[in-house]
Amino acid sequence: MKNWLRAALLSGFYGLWFLVFTWPLGTRLTTAFLADPAGDANQFVWNVWHFDQAIVWGRNPFVTNWLFYPQGTSLLMHTYTPVLGLLGLVVGNPILAVNLGLLLSATASGAGAYLLARRWVRSPVLALLAGFVFAYSPYKLQRLSQHVNLELTATVPFYVLAFLRAFEFTAGRWLPRVRSWGAVAACAGLGVLTLLSDYYVLFGLLYFSLAYAAWFGLRLGRIRWRAGRTWAGLVGLLAVSHVLVRLLRMSGLPEKSIWWGGDLVSFLMPPASSRWVYWDWAARLLHNPKVFNAPGSIENTVFIGYALPLLALLLGILRWWHRRPASARFADPGGRPLAWVLVVFLLFTIPSVRVLGHERLNLPTAALHFIPFLNNLRCPTRWIMMVGLLLPIVSFSALEAAWAGRLKPATQLGFSLLLFAVVLVEFWPRPFPLQSISAVPRAYRQVAQLPGTSLITIPLGIVDGTRQVGRFNPVQLFYQTQHHQKLPTGYISRVSPAQFASLDAEPVLHALLLAQTRPDSVVAAPGPTPAEVRDFLARYRPAAFVVEPAYRNQPVHQRLRQLLLLVPGYYYEQPVDSLVLFAPPGR
Repeated sequence: MKNWLRAALLSGFYGLWFLVFTWPLGTRLTTAFLADPAGDANQFVWNVWHFDQAIVWGRNPFVTNWLFYPQGTSLLMHTYTPVLGLLGLVVGNPILAVNLGLLLSATASGAGAYLLARRWVRSPVLALLAGFVFAYSPYKLQRLSQHVNLELTATVPFYVLAFLRAFEFTAGRWLPRVRSWGAVAACAGLGVLTLLSDYYVLFGLLYFSLAYAAWFGLRLGRIRWRAGRTWAGLVGLLAVSHVLVRLLRMSGLPEKSIWWGGDLVSFLMPPASSRWVYWDWAARLLHNPKVFNAPGSIENTVFIGYALPLLALLLGILRWWHRRPASARFADPGGRPLAWVLVVFLLFTIPSVRVLGHERLNLPTAALHFIPFLNNLRCPTRWIMMVGLLLPIVSFSALEAAWAGRLKPATQLGFSLLLFAVVLVEFWPRPFPLQSISAVPRAYRQVAQLPGTSLITIPLGIVDGTRQVGRFNPVQLFYQTQHHQKLPTGYISRVSPAQFASLDAEPVLHALLLAQTRPDSVVAAPGPTPAEVRDFLARYRPAAFVVEPAYRNQPVHQRLRQLLLLVPGYYYEQPVDSLVLFAPPGR
């Protein structure tokens, strides 16, 4: 089959699944996007909008004062996804850019995984299933309406393909011989593209490279696993790592990354996004605080179905008992390390082995989470992404070795199709919620017509990936792309301590935050003077104040009303549907 035709068929196959799973998004690509009501997906539409605004106006896109106005902040440590911003410059619509980015990434992720699998898997059906698992695993499907950055995995299988073409490793040496400088350049280019997409995915490529090299550098392929001395050494290593990590914890070093580690029961627990296999016991387990540090969080998801792990376990047992021949992957010196790399990423997901909330053993991989900078990769469960790429390849190659000469081709095809159907049932998601332009409240549409520079929203808050002051609803980021007013608050991946302190440093914002977070202290708290309110209005030049429905007639709403009465004639209160708008007179 010609390359262009194969690429077209693969793109159509994997792209069609995206449209099926996200329907009716395909009919509203320019006006709606996948987003939980107050989820992080709103942030990525803002990312594209801000990036494109900055480029068009000739400003630095990695600095903003649209949030945390007027001081502004750097976006260098923010999950910014510039690759979607570049796509936004082409299509001229932030929502369309996000939707196309997800569609293209899912399509390329599946097609790339298919091509990688075909290196060792003869069956086109099994290779198609391998691509499907990587593109649409429960881990990925659950994040379509949350963490858009973690969906941008299109570079991963193509990087692995280029890496295998680029280098030739020999046992006992960590550094390989370059086999193709063109493939080396492809690895570098894919690495840069990944850097513009997401840092978790980028570290997935780096960890893959290091784990692959370790197979040769440590001569792991020569270990005799049937020897008692090998198992004694492994037990000793685990004992040392367990004690070492305990000592590191006792030293007071941060362990936030281990806190987010997975639980072994998570591998058996379908996620809430699953349509057919999210049973009542799974719901109770997911929200049990005795089991999970963050009950209900999608970060607990490491489920990859039941069929694939059971198949891998069965084939491993058969191999151990010499009941099946070596697979095509195992016979290939370049493919042999993949099973080891798969194990490494599985261990990454559970740095401390936890069973129903009880930690039993600290693994050697836990030590990584005490290393500065690396401990910013604070959600180890996200490495299940790489398991979704490697597990099908290792398993399906072994499956073909097991049935070769034993099953007729028609039987092999029937079993492959049955396996695909089972995985499809396990993965099939519930309908996704949509956020759309038409759903933007009328009050924010009115704000877009008002003179001024900023908008003050109630509730107030500043949030990043590790800390929260007050409350900030991420949907405000999407609303800002419509009303174009700057916010003194915000939500980005990393916020400086000075920014968190800014709400307390400004008298008016401090008074509102106090009324919001400690309503019982409002009466006793000293308030801003009329002069301080005038200074605030002169500095921030608010186009309006908006009170969300949950805070209407609450102490913070009453406090805002009192403050604005100190400077009569500036703003008048009016209900707009379920919200309250304080706007200049005559507006």
